[in-house]
Amino acid sequence: MSEYGVILEKGASDWQIFQQERGSARIELEGRYVSAHVLPMFPMTVEVDEEKPESVQVRIVREDDGSTVKDWTRAHLTGGGGWRVSFPDVPAGGLYRIESCLKYEQWDCRRCTRGDMVHHIGVGDIFLIAGQSNAAGRSKVPVEDSPSTAVHVLRADGKWDMAAHPLGETTDMLHVECFENHNPGHSPWIHFGKLLHRELGYPIGLIPSASGGTPLSWWDSREEGNLLDCAVKLVRQGGGGLRAVLWSQGEADTGAEACTYGKRLEEFLTLARERMEQPELPFVIVQTNRCLVGADTAQDRAYGIVRQAQLSVMERMKRVWTVPSADLPVSDVMHNSSLADLAIGERCAACVLDRLCGRKRAWRGPSPVKACGQGRRVSVLFRDAIHWLETYGLEPGQLPVEAEDEEGFLPLESYRTEMTEGGCLLELHFAREKKGDVRVHGAWRAYPGAAVPSDGRGLPMYSFYGFTVRLDDKI
Repeated sequence: MSEYGVILEKGASDWQIFQQERGSARIELEGRYVSAHVLPMFPMTVEVDEEKPESVQVRIVREDDGSTVKDWTRAHLTGGGGWRVSFPDVPAGGLYRIESCLKYEQWDCRRCTRGDMVHHIGVGDIFLIAGQSNAAGRSKVPVEDSPSTAVHVLRADGKWDMAAHPLGETTDMLHVECFENHNPGHSPWIHFGKLLHRELGYPIGLIPSASGGTPLSWWDSREEGNLLDCAVKLVRQGGGGLRAVLWSQGEADTGAEACTYGKRLEEFLTLARERMEQPELPFVIVQTNRCLVGADTAQDRAYGIVRQAQLSVMERMKRVWTVPSADLPVSDVMHNSSLADLAIGERCAACVLDRLCGRKRAWRGPSPVKACGQGRRVSVLFRDAIHWLETYGLEPGQLPVEAEDEEGFLPLESYRTEMTEGGCLLELHFAREKKGDVRVHGAWRAYPGAAVPSDGRGLPMYSFYGFTVRLDDKI
């Protein structure tokens, strides 16, 4: 620690990202100062006029060229050798450097005593990464996704740094109660951050808090866990600002607890907003991807229920958006591959740009809005199916869209697709007539099949479960 001049003790650290609001952020700094009229390494004595006191000066400059962002500003001296200064409107951008010095008023502006500096800071957007293993990232398959000075991470030791994989590694972990038992691998989020920086022009901050294998109950202190408490601590450690939460979780709830997942998910999102003190904190949810482990029908239904809850919450709660993922490859039986991570990063970035930044992007997959039919036919109307619904030439028995009535699953005999003014129509023809109430499911099983229908942009259909079929022909 420095013994002379200006010492910066609070308010900024190397690589820190400050959350911007409407294009700027407030940066408040505090510290202490020690007069150094005679420095030990120089035998020169400087005469000081006691009637012209010293002052603490702080400025912010661009690191790439040294140009001024906020000019030298006199800090308020708080007594006892303390000081503080506030920059209320530092513009979004960076990377910036904070400089300080102790200036004596009888000296010209080129002569001053040393002061601390803070390097590589930026004003941009900060995202909390939460959920279980697919949020933390598990793929060990190499893929080009290099670090960038435009994407920063709050490490587990509570210090900001340049982001590099694996994001959630736990060296010198500050909050041991949030312990992650596995070494993470590649994840979607550096690619996500680089895409946002390319479009928005300012740096992106990431705060990893995901923990592998965790059910939703471990995130809610009203049930059995404190992971949300840990996430709140990390956000505060990072400075307190937050643009949105990136949430990928659900695999651990595909058991008996699946039937209550939708209700508990909404309650958790509400609680998280309360704890973060942001009533409209946005959430971007990644719908649960495929699982290759053999599953019986009960397990399939649990996956379907969880995925439907992730889809429904987007309609039931404001500023909650869900991106599809059922088409993506895995690196083992259930963890997204590195290539899948890149696709998820792109879809989440497109969602953020479209919903939060006013930049039109495609991120919604086709989803059912209406289903009806009589006799042996069911027609499902999909919205957000742009250009067409690609079924990849799947045989009827391979199409991951199924209908179920009181006698069981209806054997699919044939199907066709048609673009209409209202969306894309998927018409299903079955080998027998429907009996009683009918519901239709799509890409719902633990393993939804080799191919999931997608639209002309390559965005897959959302997984859905239990969509009610009206017994008429009014699509």
